[in-house]
Amino acid sequence: MSEENVHPGDLDDAEKLYQLGLSYLYGTDAPKDYAKAAECFKASCAKGYMPSRRELGIMYASGQGVEPDMQKAIRYLGDAADSLDPSALYHLGLMYEVGTGVPKDMQKAVRMLAYAAEMGFPGADVDAERVDAVLTEQRNRNLRARPLLKLQISDVDVEAACCKPMLDALLAQDIVFIDSFKGPALLGEDKDGMDAVLDRCPFCGAPVQIVPRDKKYRSDKRINPHVGMT
Repeated sequence: MSEENVHPGDLDDAEKLYQLGLSYLYGTDAPKDYAKAAECFKASCAKGYMPSRRELGIMYASGQGVEPDMQKAIRYLGDAADSLDPSALYHLGLMYEVGTGVPKDMQKAVRMLAYAAEMGFPGADVDAERVDAVLTEQRNRNLRARPLLKLQISDVDVEAACCKPMLDALLAQDIVFIDSFKGPALLGEDKDGMDAVLDRCPFCGAPVQIVPRDKKYRSDKRINPHVGMT
């Protein structure tokens, strides 16, 4: 029996339902039919097959074969992303970048895109670098605009520099923000030139302070998030 004549209700195996859904989705071994693809993915999801949740999430986001429903899209993609599905991470990353169905959050976007890139998802490395470049430009602009008083970092980035040499080092990325296993930190070099986590400024001695993320400096109005997107 050809896949064209197979009904989802005839299959018990979740993976076979998923494969049948892909056939309908892409028109391989069966005529392209988005509604039938969604039906297959729903049946596979009901049996706990995670890749089907990813595909169904993408369909709910795009409206292919189903009524658009961003809440369902986020739920299904989020479940798959929690299982480290690279495609789900990639699509969620793009949604966080532009604020589609979720609050816009460029930090979450770049993390998800970077995870997807590390797992080899095609194109994720380019998008991660693009979003990171936007964040770096924004961070550098923020740092230049703030008074040089305290060395402050939040859970996502450097919030303020304490002196001109530290500002220059941050702008040149000689000292960088990291999310270490102990929490947010600054990474520089020790006297021997080895990587070292800094607890104070190597230039003026100001201590590193952990502060809440300062959102008032994080307006994206001058940044076009669609630049570079295809």
